[in-house]
Amino acid sequence: MEQFAVYMKVMEYGIIKNIRFVKPEIIKLLFNRGLCTGLLFVLLIVPLLAASQENITGIAINLEGTLMYYTAEKAGVHNLYASTKTQSGTWGEGISEDSFNEYIKGYVVKTPFLSYDGQTLYFSSNLPGAKGFDIFYSKKTGDSWTKPAPVPIINTEQDEMSPALAANNQTIYFTRYSPENSCYSIYTSKTENSGWSFPQILPAPVNAGCENHVNISPTGDVLLFSSDRLTEKKKKKYTVFYTILIGNNLWSPPTPVDEVVKEANEFSPAFDNQNDDIYLVKGGIDSLIHKIHFYNTPKQITPKSYTTLTGTVKTEEGKTMGLNITITDNYTGSVYGQSSSNPLNGEYAIVIPNDGIYTVNYAKKNGPQKFEVINTIHNYQAQIIKKDVIVVDRLALEVNVQDALSNRFIDADVQVYEKTKSAKVSKLKTGQYHITTPVFEGVEVEIYKENYVKEILNIKFDDYVEFPEMQYHVKLKPDLRSGEINVSDLSFNKGLNADVSVKNLNIKDDVVHISSPDTGKYVFGIRKDCKYSISVTLKNHLYFYAVWDVDASRISQVLNVKPVPLNEINKIPMFNLVFRKDDSRLLPEALGELDCVADIIKNHPEYKAVIFLYQLEYETELWQQRMRSIMDFMESNRIPKTQYKLEISLVDAEKLPDISFVAK
Repeated sequence: MEQFAVYMKVMEYGIIKNIRFVKPEIIKLLFNRGLCTGLLFVLLIVPLLAASQENITGIAINLEGTLMYYTAEKAGVHNLYASTKTQSGTWGEGISEDSFNEYIKGYVVKTPFLSYDGQTLYFSSNLPGAKGFDIFYSKKTGDSWTKPAPVPIINTEQDEMSPALAANNQTIYFTRYSPENSCYSIYTSKTENSGWSFPQILPAPVNAGCENHVNISPTGDVLLFSSDRLTEKKKKKYTVFYTILIGNNLWSPPTPVDEVVKEANEFSPAFDNQNDDIYLVKGGIDSLIHKIHFYNTPKQITPKSYTTLTGTVKTEEGKTMGLNITITDNYTGSVYGQSSSNPLNGEYAIVIPNDGIYTVNYAKKNGPQKFEVINTIHNYQAQIIKKDVIVVDRLALEVNVQDALSNRFIDADVQVYEKTKSAKVSKLKTGQYHITTPVFEGVEVEIYKENYVKEILNIKFDDYVEFPEMQYHVKLKPDLRSGEINVSDLSFNKGLNADVSVKNLNIKDDVVHISSPDTGKYVFGIRKDCKYSISVTLKNHLYFYAVWDVDASRISQVLNVKPVPLNEINKIPMFNLVFRKDDSRLLPEALGELDCVADIIKNHPEYKAVIFLYQLEYETELWQQRMRSIMDFMESNRIPKTQYKLEISLVDAEKLPDISFVAK
């Protein structure tokens, strides 16, 4: 039948609809429906696509309303076609999607649905592995499609048809055949950690008769489906209905999209959101040929307005990336939806309702992430936001290495292990390292220093937020030996509680933690290859002091201490108050021993310390310098000269210094 143009101006609340191409019999319908008196919606046939003799078995339209995929059967052969809308608003001739059709040769494919991000085509087919008809999906990769794969959990031994997903990709709707009433019913399933949840049938009043093809609006608030519930004759007649979400899985009573019931079947409804149209497949009850028609969407079922966030995802070098996109509702903290960008061209499109504030997370699995906050509260109409995303695919790490006991920065050997072995480590200053590494599933950083326990950082980039740097503070634990001091009575060999102090003479500010599991027993950890001063304070006893040179080859070392009562002291050798030959500087051991002498004087002001130094006759000047070193130490510890005394005696041979404590 010849087609010709009809110039129409259909006024819908002040909006002038575009020129459409219609068949002659439609003109009568338009006037019978009251076109000139403010018609709310009209049914028009799609040109060019309707001219062919294929039987249309399903349609899918992209979010922008510029691309239509449809399945059609001709002479028993089923194929997928694509049609693009021209600048004049008409649809071009359908082009066979050969890369997809190669997979379905000899099989049936119908009821396609294109995800609103344009990445995935869902459809029903009897492909190998299906038990009758199952729901499959195929991914768009450039100009090609991937091999179809079944949707897990959804498919059963019964026929599953007509898949549809809201734009957040969190809920899928489909129909399933029931042999009990020989009809299809509408089911739904939601995403879980393991995939899709166990499908649930939609409650009444949605399922009331034989429900067939189903479609969902981008924001998930309007459901379209075909039903025979108005049929009063023996022959089934399917009409497209709509229902509106009014609560948690609660829907309004379904209403026909077309108020006039005609002797024709309506299947495979689809939203054209950009043009306020509803497309469907329509044909006579007895006809084997179905064509594509569309309605001007009734105002009362216009879905919620939404914001489309679209753009490309690239690295700093301009390389496109495939990232997972998660949308979180900032008010509830729950995940609103998920999508992804195309790894071949980086393009993505996500739909966000115009009702709140949402955080959009662009993330590569175990890789980089980037966040955007989108405020749609004041968006009252549908809008498109162009947002190109630049993600960092090289990461900067800063690792600070400290001693776990003293908290001082220490140098260590820092090694980074990742796939390409291209990470670089540079030292900034003592204990501070800068690392640059590619972003992969994870990076292992090994920090090693002799006489310390090795630390390994396993950095997982799914925790990475696009900060300039990630900082890690690593405290290396010294490889400690076990030390033990037993303090006992000189006469009865009985354990005595005392004040015990252990200090590292090699490492300043080293902290030695002492615990006492029993009376007179003190245990602690000591470093390998270090010297320690051990001091024991017990009231009315000599302040015991010793220098412990840790034997690195021994795991456990024990020191037995028997303090001497002060009233029994004559002269006690000072083994550590010795000097190097021809040197007047105090050694670390000497400093420790003098520190104990100073503590005794502070704790027992009633005593005076007498330190005897012995010199050879020819060392007089050197010993004067050594005495000066001791006096400087006492002065630095605020010990008045009245509390101690230095005496020098000449000897014929070398003799160790000694000390006595006398009452003032």
